[in-house]
Amino acid sequence: MFHSITQDRGDRIDARALGLGLLIGAAIGAGAALLMAPASGEQTRRQLRRHARRLAEQGSDTLSTLRDDADETARRLARRGMRQSRKAASRVRELTRDVAPW
Repeated sequence: MFHSITQDRGDRIDARALGLGLLIGAAIGAGAALLMAPASGEQTRRQLRRHARRLAEQGSDTLSTLRDDADETARRLARRGMRQSRKAASRVRELTRDVAPW
């Protein structure tokens, strides 16, 4: 059960990492295309700044989403761990009552 949870989370992280990698690759490709384009230096710099701002915003949004997902996963796992530890403690109390009632 725990393996499937970690596997699912790993798959989501891998998919997001791939998406982020593709986004970064596209931005680098667009930057290279702008540098090769027959535009003036000022126009090219302006376009690069605009694209860099957009990329920074998208990266910030992606990081925020990843952070939120990690926080939610940590909370869910903590709740599950607390439930399991309460069950285990209850079982231990029951067993010790049967073995050594004091």
